[in-house]
Amino acid sequence: MEKTDDLIAITNTSIINMNDGEIAEGMTLIIKKGIISTIGKSNELEIPSKAKVVDGKGKYIIPGLWDMHAHTSSESVTRSVLYPSFIANGITGIRVLSADCFEPCWELQMNIDQSKGLQSDVENSILVGPNAIFGSTYINGAIPGKPSTIKEPGNRQDGKKLVHLLLDRGVDFIKIYDEIPREAYFGIAEEAKKKGLPIAGHVPVSIKASEASDAGQKSIEHCCAGSLFEECSSEEKKLREQITKVIQSREPKNMYSLVLELVETYDDAKCQEVFRKFLENNTFYTPTLVATEMDNILRKDDWRDDPRLKYLPKIEHEFWIEDEITTKEVLGIQDPLIREKRFDIVGDMNKAGVKLLAGSDCGVFGVHYGSGLHDELELLVEAGLTELEALQTATVNPAEYSDKLEFIGNVREGLKADLLILNENPLDNISNTKRIYSVLSNGKYYDRQSLDTMLENVAIEVAK
Repeated sequence: MEKTDDLIAITNTSIINMNDGEIAEGMTLIIKKGIISTIGKSNELEIPSKAKVVDGKGKYIIPGLWDMHAHTSSESVTRSVLYPSFIANGITGIRVLSADCFEPCWELQMNIDQSKGLQSDVENSILVGPNAIFGSTYINGAIPGKPSTIKEPGNRQDGKKLVHLLLDRGVDFIKIYDEIPREAYFGIAEEAKKKGLPIAGHVPVSIKASEASDAGQKSIEHCCAGSLFEECSSEEKKLREQITKVIQSREPKNMYSLVLELVETYDDAKCQEVFRKFLENNTFYTPTLVATEMDNILRKDDWRDDPRLKYLPKIEHEFWIEDEITTKEVLGIQDPLIREKRFDIVGDMNKAGVKLLAGSDCGVFGVHYGSGLHDELELLVEAGLTELEALQTATVNPAEYSDKLEFIGNVREGLKADLLILNENPLDNISNTKRIYSVLSNGKYYDRQSLDTMLENVAIEVAK
C-alpha cells in the first residue's frame, strides 16, 4: 500500500520551542492530515505502520515562516512563479499588502476575487503556495484640490463609507498609505474598529505614529521615514511641515536632506514615549529593513550578479532596472548615519517590548520573493535581536497578530503542521533558516528534491 502525506512520522529530531527557545531532542512527531497529532520521545512512541517516515536525525524543526509584508503580481505570475518561490524558501504564510485593486487594474495586480481564488486552490491542493491574509488596495485618499470620493476619501464621511465598500469586497484588512487626509484617516479608523476590520500599513503624513496607534491601527510598516524618524525628532513640527510640502510638490529629490536632519535631531526620550504607546495599544511594527537596503545595494553595485535573479519575473526585473536609476536620482549614496539610526530604533523597539513582525516587502528593488524574508531575519539580528527573537517575528508574533495562536506559530500537538525542517540549528546562526532540508505545508511534505524542482520550474517559467 502506497504511503501518503495523510500520515507522516518525523523521527529522532530536535524541536525548537518558539516561546523560550528550548530544544527537545530525540523527538518524534506524528502528523495526521496536516495536523500535529502526537509528539513524544522517539524511544517511547510507536510509529503507525501506514505512516510515511522521515528521518529527522540531526535536523531541527521550527514552524513554517510568515512574511508579514509581502506583495504578489498578476494571477499567472503569482501562480507559476511567486507562490512556489515562497514554499521553496520555507515561507508557508504571507500577509499581502494590497491583494485587491479597483478596476481597471494595473498589469501586475490582482483583484480580491483572483487573490482568494488562488487561496482556494492552495487549500484544495490544486496549487502549491502559502496561506495568505489579504489586504485592500492602497488607500491613499483624495489629492489636495480634488473632491472627496468614497474610493479616494478626503473627509471623515467618505472614509467611513469606504470601510463598508471594502467589507463588501471581502478583504481581510485595510491597507493604509501615505497621503490620506487626517479626517479621512480617522473616519476609516473609527468605522473599521466598529466593524472589526483591521487596518495596517503606512503612517499618513497627516498624523503621527502614536496617533495611528491610538486610533487602533494594528500594525505600522517600514522603519523609519514616514513614522518614527518624524515623531522622534526634537524638530518634529518644523521638519514635518517641510516633508509634507515636499510630498505634495512631487519633488522627492528634496527629501534626502530632510531625512538626514530628522536623524541628526533624534530624541531618544521622545521615541521611548512612542514605544510605550505601541505597548499600551498592542500595536505591531513591521520594520522591513531589507527593503531599506537600497543604499547598500547601490554602494556595492552587485545586485545584477545575484543568482536569485533567475527566479525574478522578467517584467519585475525591468522595473528593478528603472528603480535603480530613480533611486540614484532621488537618494544617491546616503549618509551611513541614516542606516545606523534605523537599526538602532528597531533594536530599541525590541528592547522596549514592541511586538515586531518579519516582513520583506518582496518585489521592491533588491528584495527577492521568498528568500527576501531570510535576508530580513539576518538584518533583524544585526539590529540587535537574538536569533530566537528574530524567529519569533516570523512565527509566534504573526500567529498572535492574526489571532491564530491555537492554530499556527509553534510546534505542538493540535497545531497545523506547517513546518520547516532545517539541517542546522537557527539559534546558533539565523542564516541557518536558509539551510532547508524539507518543508511541510497545507498537508503536503516537500523533500529537498521537490523544493529544488520547484525552483527549477520557476527558473524555466521566468526564462520563457
